Amino acid sequence: MRKLVLITAVALLSASAANAQQLLADANKDGKVTQKEYQDSRRNFLMRSDRNKDGKLSRDEWTKGAELVKAQVRDEGVDGWPKIGKAGLFDILDTNKDGSVTPTEIDAYYGPRFATFDTNHDGFVTRSEANAAEKAARKK
Repeated sequence: MRKLVLITAVALLSASAANAQQLLADANKDGKVTQKEYQDSRRNFLMRSDRNKDGKLSRDEWTKGAELVKAQVRDEGVDGWPKIGKAGLFDILDTNKDGSVTPTEIDAYYGPRFATFDTNHDGFVTRSEANAAEKAARKK
């Protein structure tokens, strides 16, 4: 499970490993992920870096969180660790450009992304859909 968490971190902060995200987000362990599970997983993962507990992430908190994840992933030997923190996700999420990322901004970004994984549009992402998305992401 630790390796899945680390692979998910790489996906969040660099590219997209949909299978790892899907597995981590399956809160009720029923083998499929709802949009709520997906968004909750993404928001909770990112907001762990809110060290001062003010309900938002400053750029400094974001950077320190990314460095911690990067070190963990590197130590686990997971490919892609050098990309962590390089994708510009903070700037993408900070839609109002106030220098911080809020849970609302995180949800606004990840909500529509769910549909890209839910290829049959049934409201769930299954392991096979996640595997297909991961395979497509690796080709890019």
